[in-house]
Amino acid sequence: MKAEEIAQALPARAWRHLSAGAGAKGERLYDWALVPLWRLQLTQKERRFGHYLLVRRSLDEHQELAYYVVHTRRSQAQLKRLVQIAGRRWEIEIGFEATKGECGLDHYEVRRWQGWYRHITLALLAHAVLVALRVREKKTHTRPDCPERARVA
Repeated sequence: MKAEEIAQALPARAWRHLSAGAGAKGERLYDWALVPLWRLQLTQKERRFGHYLLVRRSLDEHQELAYYVVHTRRSQAQLKRLVQIAGRRWEIEIGFEATKGECGLDHYEVRRWQGWYRHITLALLAHAVLVALRVREKKTHTRPDCPERARVA
């Protein structure tokens, strides 16, 4: 079945009104539903995990749908928790965009997986170092006990 068909078949009681986190314009509120997906799991270890379809529906008149396929421990498959995790996607995308602009994440010409993996790893590491340096610099220049280091506006 297609994800859209599964979402359309959900009863009204399956949807919950939850926030995906704070955004630039306040809380990012959507309707959410979680549907377990069937998968053959033969071993005891495999049965501890489950596959789920997490569906996000916008609150406007278009009721646009977005889908996430989730693989997690069955004990951790709570809707509220998965919504919070899905809400982090925006922050991750912002980080990737910054890494593209500052560290050349999108400037690679490789022919093998190892080269691509090394490039991505080094670009993300470089971005993490830059972020840490910016945070340290900001703390140094805004400490009240160091007025001689305060920034001039």
